[in-house]
Amino acid sequence: MNTSAWVIPAIIALLVAGVFFAGCSDESSTSDSAAQSSIAATPTTSAAVYSEGDIVKNPKSTVNSATLIISYNSGTDMYERATIYPLNDGSWGYRVDSKTTTISRANLEKVFTEKVSTIVVADVTIGAPTTVTTVATTATTKVTTAATTATTTTSSASAPKIKDIDPFIGTAGTTVSITDLDGTNFVSGANVSLTRSGESPINATSVSVSSGTTITCKLAIPSGTTAGSWNVVVTNPDGLSNTYANLFTIYGNSSSTSSTTTTTTTSTAATNVTLTSVSTNVITTGGSETSGVQIIVMGTNLAYPAHIKLTSGSNTITGTNYYAISTQQAQDMFTIPSGYTGTYTVSLVDSSGNVLASVSNGLLIQ
Repeated sequence: MNTSAWVIPAIIALLVAGVFFAGCSDESSTSDSAAQSSIAATPTTSAAVYSEGDIVKNPKSTVNSATLIISYNSGTDMYERATIYPLNDGSWGYRVDSKTTTISRANLEKVFTEKVSTIVVADVTIGAPTTVTTVATTATTKVTTAATTATTTTSSASAPKIKDIDPFIGTAGTTVSITDLDGTNFVSGANVSLTRSGESPINATSVSVSSGTTITCKLAIPSGTTAGSWNVVVTNPDGLSNTYANLFTIYGNSSSTSSTTTTTTTSTAATNVTLTSVSTNVITTGGSETSGVQIIVMGTNLAYPAHIKLTSGSNTITGTNYYAISTQQAQDMFTIPSGYTGTYTVSLVDSSGNVLASVSNGLLIQ
């Protein structure tokens, strides 16, 4: 009887202890599992410098456009981007179309080191800037003197302001009929011209001010005119004027040549591709390898080429990310190897490497 009295309580005590230790073990296991889950779920912080809506530029580039960051994908470490242009008031801006391209984070951040602004991507206009129509006003003043009383109407002293021009491109050696030079405060007798630093102005003829907001005229562009962006200038008879920088683009006459630069064009059954000018004509690398270099060219039917190719002697560099901004403008991305300095021929090539058009001495790498 004495043995039974202490055996039964001992068994009960062992059972209780087993349950207690089992519970502690489960709780510890659960806690460790939760901690591991928490660590695994911790997201990796993106190292991207830029974010959606940032507008960035290559500080060495002289083009008036910039790069708009559409998005960043941390999984692929790639930026989605588009080219953006400034409006007349200097604000950003508009895109020619809705196309975008991707570029590695490392390449973009190495070249586009200057952040100039941040905007809402959805607010960017696709296509030409929106026209704003404003009616010029006049002021009526009643003048009273001792001898007479008269009512005099005078025009406001507001200077003209250019909003847009249509068409906005022309080719050297041709005459372009401007059907809509849009703006405000245009006055009958106004003059219209194209200007560019270091070049003689191109003065319009048959200028007609149909209203305070619309001018029509003709621009006779001489052969051999320097290709590229030109300013549009409107000057009222009172001398007040307005300049819209880089609003009009002139393409070179492919039949003209000079001692330093020649343009060749290859016709195909499908299309006739021409290369009229290289907007990015100087690249500074210091002789070191440089990646993420953007080169912009202008011409016609630029949706057909597959790449831009650079050649100088035995050196050949082919672009890796060709993108036609429009049928008249395209860009490609390059990695310039170490030591590849000199003057290069810039060519447009198809997917088989055939040269469609080229400009000799079109690019200097220094």
